[in-house]
Amino acid sequence: MNIKLWTRTCRYGEEAQKQRIMMMIASLIGGITSAIALNVDSLANAAQGSGMIMTFLILAVVLAVFSYLFQNSIAYAVKPSPRAMGYKPRQLVGYVDGRDTGTPDTWIKRDPSLIRLTGRHPFNCEPPLKDLFDAGFITPTKIHFVRNHGKVPRISWDEHRVTVTGLVKNKTTFTMDQLASLPSYEFPCTFPCAGNRRKEENMVKKGLGFSWGAAAHATSVWKGVRLSTVIKHCGGIADTATKSAKFVCFRGPLKELPKGQDGSYGTSIAIDRAMNDNWDVILAYAQNGLPLSPDHGFPLRIIIPGFIGGRMVKWLSHIEVSDKESTNHFHYYDNRVLPSEVTAERANEEDWWHRPDFIINDINIQSAIRSPEHKEIIHPAPGKKYTVRGYAYGGGGRKVIRCEVSIDQGVTWMAAQIQRFEREWYKKNAKEKCMDNFDSRGKHWCWIHWSIQLETELLCNSSEIRCRAWDSDHNTQPLHIAWNVMGMLNNSSYRLKIHKCEDKDRKEGNGAVWFECPTLAGPQPGGWMVPKDEKVRPQALYASLGGIDPKRIPSKNFSLAQVKEIRNSVTLVIDGNVFDCSSVLKEVCSFATCITRIITHDL
Repeated sequence: MNIKLWTRTCRYGEEAQKQRIMMMIASLIGGITSAIALNVDSLANAAQGSGMIMTFLILAVVLAVFSYLFQNSIAYAVKPSPRAMGYKPRQLVGYVDGRDTGTPDTWIKRDPSLIRLTGRHPFNCEPPLKDLFDAGFITPTKIHFVRNHGKVPRISWDEHRVTVTGLVKNKTTFTMDQLASLPSYEFPCTFPCAGNRRKEENMVKKGLGFSWGAAAHATSVWKGVRLSTVIKHCGGIADTATKSAKFVCFRGPLKELPKGQDGSYGTSIAIDRAMNDNWDVILAYAQNGLPLSPDHGFPLRIIIPGFIGGRMVKWLSHIEVSDKESTNHFHYYDNRVLPSEVTAERANEEDWWHRPDFIINDINIQSAIRSPEHKEIIHPAPGKKYTVRGYAYGGGGRKVIRCEVSIDQGVTWMAAQIQRFEREWYKKNAKEKCMDNFDSRGKHWCWIHWSIQLETELLCNSSEIRCRAWDSDHNTQPLHIAWNVMGMLNNSSYRLKIHKCEDKDRKEGNGAVWFECPTLAGPQPGGWMVPKDEKVRPQALYASLGGIDPKRIPSKNFSLAQVKEIRNSVTLVIDGNVFDCSSVLKEVCSFATCITRIITHDL
């Protein structure tokens, strides 16, 4: 019984644990009451011997266990609707954060540990990376990152309606109870904001978005009805539109936001992805076993595994099967990766926003380091090892097949061990027959953790540590940041700088070092990429090109003649800054000479 209770707790979190405990207590009381009722005559003669008392106790326990198992099986076998679970918006903590007082969201209770990225309002946040990682496979809902463009709409389960229109046989409007009564599907899924790790890009050059850190992603168990089921319930695609139906468009409430013609947030996906159940697209009404919270879309949102979070419309109100993609303002003016040379002004003047090649749908491969933490100190010792840990995820259902660490600026790499969770979740929780063999589906929706042990003496003699991951299509993370004006999909290899401790910081032994993250989320100060003043900012631009610490400004000046006289090294001059690249190309002498001559000739 303890094992079963623990399993349910892992699946649904602290709230479900309390429910299970209360169910057990009620069952025990019920068992004792039933035993008393069945043995009322025998109890009168209990004094004649202890055997009858033992019989009574055994019967009470048996009835209690039977009662608990019966209630437990009912709770999970019949798949209760959110109405049965309590169909009001789910509040995640017990009180309103004082920072929300006086805002339109003052009715929502939020975890104060979340890092706010855009001030008091609107609410955009992520948890500390260590909290996200240490929570394990399933992210507690209260620390799931949040992306809100404005105030959270206050919606009633009973009054909310979802209308399906367009190229379907029957235009249909659903109540929430009707959607919840359709066959449900439940599974774990990781998705990030497309701006995960944007602050690093903003240190290179300020773009259009606010500064996400490396924890703008989360993993939840989502439950809902498949999108294909809903469309089929409308009669399916109209007979005259079987070839013309190419997209399914979604939007939230009207007049929710100040931008766009109708003030809604909307987007679209290809019809093939929407109707193929192997892609697991659902209209979700539950998260981690309970109704959605207001920040996560109560009462309904769409979940599109493998996609960025920006496609997963919250407070879903309208679905349209169409021959063209969404015309919503946010479908075009958000979630795009434009070429590096395109500024916001140029994008508007030349209308880069409507060019289809630059839309973001599937997630790219990503990884980052959880430990060492920012400012963590370690001390070298012979034979002593330190465990470096981190996370990785991919998009499009692609499997993360390799995670690596480098301590020589990416010249050589060491493979880390990967800890996977998804397969075990399906073994314990999947109801559908197709889940008996998880790998046969070929879809991997969730993050993994990785770790590697390194000799502390080796680590303490290095200047940095970086990581990268590979997916099953052999995509990996680049060494350098590819800046874009929206600061999206930054997946350059994540790098921690390693610094020697000053004497005052040493607590034992010599050679202690401390670690510095590239940035810290939002307005938090600190990070090796963060300039102390605007004079230093240009140096951050080259931080991803060769490991230049933006706080270390070259103090030596070179004339053009001196640069041309440099021998036995690979020298690059970019925007008046001189870089010695010998450590990277030291074994490619002829190539190095060629580069030096080209650069000096161009000068």
